[in-house]
Amino acid sequence: MSIKHLDRLLAPRSVAVIGASNKPHRVGTRVLANLAAGGFVMTGAIWPVNPKYTELRGMACYPRAAALPEAPDLAIICTPAATIAGLIEELGARGTRAVIVMTEVSGRAQRQALLAAAQPYQLRILGPGSIGLQAPAVGLDASFSHLRAGAGKLAFVSQSGALAGAVLDWAGQRGIGFSQFVTLGDNVDIDFGDLLDYLAADAATEAILLCVEDLRSARKFMSAGRLAARAKPVIVFKSGVRQDLDDGADLVFDAAIRRAGMLRVHSTEDLFDAVETLVRRRPQQGERLAVLTNGAGLAVIAADALAAGEIRPAPLSGVTRKRLGQQGMAIAVNAGAHSAADSAINLPADAPVELYVAAAEALLADDQTDALLLLHAPTPMVAADAIAQALAPLFQATGRNVLTCWLGGASAARGRRQFADAGLATFDTPETAVHGFLYMAQYRRNQALLMEVPAGVPGTAAPPRAAARSLVKAALAAHREEQEKNKEQNKEKNKGTVILSDDEARSLLAAYGIALATPQQAALAGHTPAAVRIEIGIDRVFGPVVFFGQGGPAADVSSGLAADRTAGLPPLNMVLARDMVGRTRIARLLAQGQTAADAEALVRTLVQVADMLTDLPELAQLDLNPVLAIGGAVVALGARLQLAAPRSRRTLAIRPYPQELEQTVAWGGGEIVLRPIRPEDAAQHQAFFHALDADDVRLRFFTAMRELPPSQLARLTQIDYDRAMAFIATRPNPVAAAGGGAETLGVVRAVIDPANQSAEFAIIIRSDLKGQGLGYILFGKLVDYLRSRGTAEIVGDALAENLGVQKMVRHFGGVVLPHQEAGMVRLQLPLQ
Repeated sequence: MSIKHLDRLLAPRSVAVIGASNKPHRVGTRVLANLAAGGFVMTGAIWPVNPKYTELRGMACYPRAAALPEAPDLAIICTPAATIAGLIEELGARGTRAVIVMTEVSGRAQRQALLAAAQPYQLRILGPGSIGLQAPAVGLDASFSHLRAGAGKLAFVSQSGALAGAVLDWAGQRGIGFSQFVTLGDNVDIDFGDLLDYLAADAATEAILLCVEDLRSARKFMSAGRLAARAKPVIVFKSGVRQDLDDGADLVFDAAIRRAGMLRVHSTEDLFDAVETLVRRRPQQGERLAVLTNGAGLAVIAADALAAGEIRPAPLSGVTRKRLGQQGMAIAVNAGAHSAADSAINLPADAPVELYVAAAEALLADDQTDALLLLHAPTPMVAADAIAQALAPLFQATGRNVLTCWLGGASAARGRRQFADAGLATFDTPETAVHGFLYMAQYRRNQALLMEVPAGVPGTAAPPRAAARSLVKAALAAHREEQEKNKEQNKEKNKGTVILSDDEARSLLAAYGIALATPQQAALAGHTPAAVRIEIGIDRVFGPVVFFGQGGPAADVSSGLAADRTAGLPPLNMVLARDMVGRTRIARLLAQGQTAADAEALVRTLVQVADMLTDLPELAQLDLNPVLAIGGAVVALGARLQLAAPRSRRTLAIRPYPQELEQTVAWGGGEIVLRPIRPEDAAQHQAFFHALDADDVRLRFFTAMRELPPSQLARLTQIDYDRAMAFIATRPNPVAAAGGGAETLGVVRAVIDPANQSAEFAIIIRSDLKGQGLGYILFGKLVDYLRSRGTAEIVGDALAENLGVQKMVRHFGGVVLPHQEAGMVRLQLPLQ
């Protein structure tokens, strides 16, 4: 249901406390006290409900929900489990659309009863077993926590109430405030995906922090997470490591967070260290960190922390070294320095404030520096707050990221406070400062991966999917026939799974461009620098997953390389697969003795294995080990493939390219293909944009644009097919000079709200093809698709002068309405 009625939960105008009390140690007592003390009574109504009282805390108390003056936006239920379903029914009938169930509810039947009672009214449930929520900006403390969240720009969402309480305590000590502070409890209804959708659009939230124990709806989480991560930092702390997929479960979770452009941290302390940098971050081109310090020992500590994170320091330019030397500042060694300790700028203990400013200016002006780390130890000669006062304006004005660490207690406190007040990231120790930078670097990589435009899979045609599916069906049919002949002997054998023979495996792999080795190729195994292993697994939460790691004998021994593997969620493209390989130590071995063609062949094989997973729902196991790249081709020396009953395509955490929506239609005296857009269409889409007249660009984008920047191009071509759809009309490019390939003739797109109620559309046709009916064909394709998925309406905004799109919408039965902005109209087309 996603964000439906979440405004009633997180921004209510009235709150009823069902089970309010004045008895000590009762949940209802604490909740009512928190609501009253939080200040909500100044902006909204608080209504206690309990038949045993007529008044509580100076407020009228009502005997039951039906007696309330009106339906409360939010009801907090603190009564025994057996009463909750009936209360939800009563509240829903009255008009309430959100409840917090604080009571623990055990058993699947009781949880289902809550959902069944809420469903007729689309009433949203937070909990059961939730300790509630706090929205400090509006004075709402709808919790039974003994701690109150301060106001701020961070949204915090946790499944665990105990962990949430600890974080709240710690955040209070560090002066960290929140826009929303929510505990999910057992999340039978409202979950992480719902709140990510809501918080992504919340102007009061600058960053989102998640404390996750387990996930139930991976696809919704991935869709919402990717959407939110494009808008603001999303930082995830995972408590507990699942062991249901050997040691791969944590790898899968890592892969999911990375794929969505979020950032994972591994402790609650790191959660706030990451926030310290990400919320204040500025655009950054690279990961070269310069260090300015007044203690060589501090530089060594920073060097060790950087080396652990596999980050190299900034290689200071000759110009900067000369400039620093003229100021009397020394660098430990020459320009060939390879550690942060070597390339750090070490100021003497008695360095005046002016020297700090000169050194900082030189480092920030160096074009080989991406960010600056200031490490300061207390000294009796120069006060820390004097240095901070001089540096703060410089660091605020720079376009570079600056991190600082002011060591010490009272002597450093004023310096820390000055920097914090100036909005500059400051830390207590060199290690935490470096960790903050490492998180910034990792977040930058994840965001770049989210935005990077992938190339097509080189050198391969689309796999013959029909032949592969026929082979799978034949193998399963033969297995069933064999079982039928030998019911008694085989009734326990494989339990419905089928292990493919060598010939069957060879044929199925060949359909996806993967070869089993010949004896001659197998003989070369000892002459390759590295053998790898590619396998698939079915994760309990995220579904099908591809693993890449060390192969051959090393994969089966307890060594560093044995655990050196990565995971990826299908579908994959060359960018994602290349990232998987690059994050392993095996990548270095591959680079030592193999050609670029060999490395690309391994990357391509990962994409092809992911294609098998998305195409063949019967594929339960695939293990290629070892896999060798020889002469630009990949061969597997060993292969084990196993089939089972087909799994639902919904088990895929990310919806793959919907090939079934491709359609060939007649147009313009020939045939064109209508199909969903793909990430690999980026270059083709840029060429399409260049073919548009300036006036058509203005009508579509409401502004003059001469180029699509890479970030926008990525957003237009890398869509989440669960949340959006873009159909392009395409045909073979007739211009030989264009290098063949295909050309885009037009595109229609829609972004669908999380509740699937409304889809906002836009359409544009290549300027030289307008007036030939192509827009009507594309829009009809979109209308049919949205109707099929149950979307209620299509809406859009257009310039009032764009009469063509208005005529088209009316043709399909829509209306053109006035708009709140001058010169605009609102387009609306009911679908159901």
